[in-house]
Amino acid sequence: MQPVMTKDNPDSKSVAVATLGCKVNQFDSAALQSGFVEQGATLVDFNQPADVYVINTCTVTAKAAAQSRQLIRRAQRANPRARIVVTGCYAQISPDSIRKIIPATARIVDNSRKHLLVAAALADTEQEESTAESAATPGDFGPAAKINLLPVKAFAGRTRAFLKIQDGCNNFCSYCIVPYARGRSRSLASEQAVEQAFDGIAANILAWTFFKQDIPVCDVGKIVIC
Repeated sequence: MQPVMTKDNPDSKSVAVATLGCKVNQFDSAALQSGFVEQGATLVDFNQPADVYVINTCTVTAKAAAQSRQLIRRAQRANPRARIVVTGCYAQISPDSIRKIIPATARIVDNSRKHLLVAAALADTEQEESTAESAATPGDFGPAAKINLLPVKAFAGRTRAFLKIQDGCNNFCSYCIVPYARGRSRSLASEQAVEQAFDGIAANILAWTFFKQDIPVCDVGKIVIC
């Protein structure tokens, strides 16, 4: 994913975000990029040197998991002193595999705590980092987990974008890893969806497409934006 926006601040940290997988991950990465810019960071391409590398991983296939590991190693080669933050479904399902290839200073932030990732990536003290560090226990979303609030203020320079209104799945199909990687189904409250949509419109997103991961299930209700 290309950087969505930057701030001209020579003292700001540079952040590169790489995304693998589905639209859910693409939306989450766009939200993370918005959060980094709000904190004064400068977004750069993943192929450029950066102070922070964020890899939003996928695990739906063996190839996706291998690509996730390749991106982690590429970030380490690009800047051995950079902070590496690994998140996404591969980080949720196989944190031990990731720990074998990342330095001690790297962070794993599971899907249930993605809303804390920006703070973890930019933290300057050990105490700040510990508030957002995650053990990434598979399926550890808690019995009453709510959908993470990850507002998107811009979407890779597009004027048409999509908005995640539901995450996770309750079906536990034998061939599918989504319930373990994303947790049980949970929906964005309708007023939160409307608020995020209008925030995007204010940032020049002219049309939203609402999407969800578990197609039959959504409690967001009917939303009409004129």
